[in-house]
Amino acid sequence: MTGIAGCTGGSNQEGTLGTSSDSDSDQDTDSSSESSSGNLRGGHLRIAITPETTTINPVMMQSKFPQRWGVKLFYSTLTRVDSNLEPYGDLAEDWSSNDASDEWTFTLREATFHDGSPVTAADVKATFDTVYDEEVGSPGMGTMGDIQQVEAVDKRTVKFTLGTQNSDFHKLVSKGWGSIVPEDIVTDAKKRQALGTEEHGSGAFTLESFAPGDQLVGVAYDDYYRTGDDGESLPYIDRISQITIPEKSNQVNALRSGDIDIIWQPGYGQWGLLQSLDSVTAHRTPGGEIANFVMNVSVEPWSDPRVRQAVKHAIDREAILNAVQDGLGTIGQDSLLSPAYEYYSDIGAPERDLEKAKELLAEAGYPDGINLTEEFDLTLQTASNIPHMRGTAVLMQEQLKEAGIEFELETMSYGNWSATVWKKSPFYVGAYGMRISGANFMKLMLHSEGNWNGESDWSNEEFDEVIDKAIAETDVDQKQQYMQTAQKLVRDEGPYAISFYIDTIGASKNYVEKYNLNPLAYQIYPDEYALGSDAPTK
Repeated sequence: MTGIAGCTGGSNQEGTLGTSSDSDSDQDTDSSSESSSGNLRGGHLRIAITPETTTINPVMMQSKFPQRWGVKLFYSTLTRVDSNLEPYGDLAEDWSSNDASDEWTFTLREATFHDGSPVTAADVKATFDTVYDEEVGSPGMGTMGDIQQVEAVDKRTVKFTLGTQNSDFHKLVSKGWGSIVPEDIVTDAKKRQALGTEEHGSGAFTLESFAPGDQLVGVAYDDYYRTGDDGESLPYIDRISQITIPEKSNQVNALRSGDIDIIWQPGYGQWGLLQSLDSVTAHRTPGGEIANFVMNVSVEPWSDPRVRQAVKHAIDREAILNAVQDGLGTIGQDSLLSPAYEYYSDIGAPERDLEKAKELLAEAGYPDGINLTEEFDLTLQTASNIPHMRGTAVLMQEQLKEAGIEFELETMSYGNWSATVWKKSPFYVGAYGMRISGANFMKLMLHSEGNWNGESDWSNEEFDEVIDKAIAETDVDQKQQYMQTAQKLVRDEGPYAISFYIDTIGASKNYVEKYNLNPLAYQIYPDEYALGSDAPTK
C-alpha cells in the first residue's frame, strides 16, 4: 500500500493565533502555550454555545454544528484534522492507500469503549455499514466518500474499498458520522435510536447529564487512550459543560464575569468588545463559511453566462464584507474555496466595473437593463435570521440595481428557507460552512454528477474532468494545479457570486491553555484543552 501513508502524533501539532488587549495585531498570540506554573491538570471547563444541542446520536445527527459538538466529546473517529487541515490519528495509529487512492487501510490503537470492551475493526465496519445503509437513512450517508465495502481484516485492521479514487479519504473519516459505535449497539435499531440521549463511545469523556437544548456535561474517562504532545495522558480537564446561551451579548457577559471559560462561536458584532477585555483572549483565523448568491443556469436569464458575469462585475465585495461581517473575512472570488483551504489559489476576484456589467447585459440582449421579477418571475429568497445571508441579499439588491439588474427580495425563517427554497428555487442567497476537503466540496456542489448540483444545474465538462483528477491525485503539486484550474473555471463561468469568506473567531479566558481554534468550527477537541492554575474551577 504505497499511495498516501499517515503516522500519528498524540495531539494537535499547531497552536492557534489570537489577540488580547495587550496586542495590536489581529493574529499574533499563540494561545496554545503552556501555563507558567506548568500545572495543567484538572478543573471544570465551561463552554458557551448559541444553537441548541438536541441530540448526541452520531448516526442520525443532522448537519448542525452543535450536534457534532456533543458527539465529539463522547466518541472517537479514525482520524482528526488540525487547524491546517492536516490529518492526525485518533483511533487509527496508522493508515495507507494504494496508488489509485481507492483502497485505504487503517490500523487501530488499543482502545476501549466506556463499558470496558475493546474497540475492534468489527465495530468500525459495523458503524460505516450502518451509516451507509439506505434503510437506516443516516444524514451522513455518502458524506465520507464513495464507500463500497468495509472489511475487518483482523481485530485491529480495517480496509475500505471506494467506488472512486479519493486522496482525501483519510480526512473525510474524521467527520462526526465516522464516530465509532460498538457493533452490538449500532446494528440494533432500538439501541441505535436510544443514542439520542445516551452514549456508548470511546472518547475522552463519558456522559454525566444531558438536558437537550440546555446543557451537556461530561466527565473524564479514566482509560482514554490518547496522550498530549507533552506525553501527559488526556484529557487534561476533569469535567466539561456545554451551556446554551442564546444571546451573544449574554455570552460575553458570562465570559467577562468568569461564569464560562470559552465562547465557541462569538457574535461578529462582539469582536471589538472581546478584544478590549483584559481577562480575555480573542481568537481569529481565516475560515471558509460563505453566503452564495445562486443563479440556477437551467432558467433564463441565468442560462446566459454573460448575465452571470454582469452580476459578478456589478458587486462591491469589500463593501459587503465590511457591512455584513465588520471586515472579519476575506474578499470572495466566486469560488467555494477560501484561503483556509489547503488547495486555495489566489486567482483574484472580478473587479467591480459597472460599465462592463452594463456592456455584458447589452450583449446578452438587455441594453436597458433587466427586471428579474417582472420579466422572469424571479424573486431573491433568503433567511431573515441568518445575518450574513440576509445582509448579503440586501446589499446585492442595492448594488445590482446600479448596473440595471433589479429584483424583489423575500425573507423568511431559516427553517422555512431550507425546507422550501434550498435546491428548489433558481434564485436565492444560501450559506455553507467550511468542509474538510475542498476538492470533494467542489465536486459535491458543482460537478454535473455531484449530489448537490441541483442547486445550480451548472455543468462544465472541463471542470468535471479536472475536479475528478484533483480528488484522485496524490501528488501535492499536481493536485494544486488541478485545483487552481477548477477555481478559475468556477470564477469565470460558474453559477455563484460569493462576496466574502468569513473568518472563524473564538474567545477564551486567559487561563485557558492549549486552546486550538480550528477554521472548521465543528472540529472541536476539548480533550486537548487545559486550564491554568488560576482557573476558578481548579
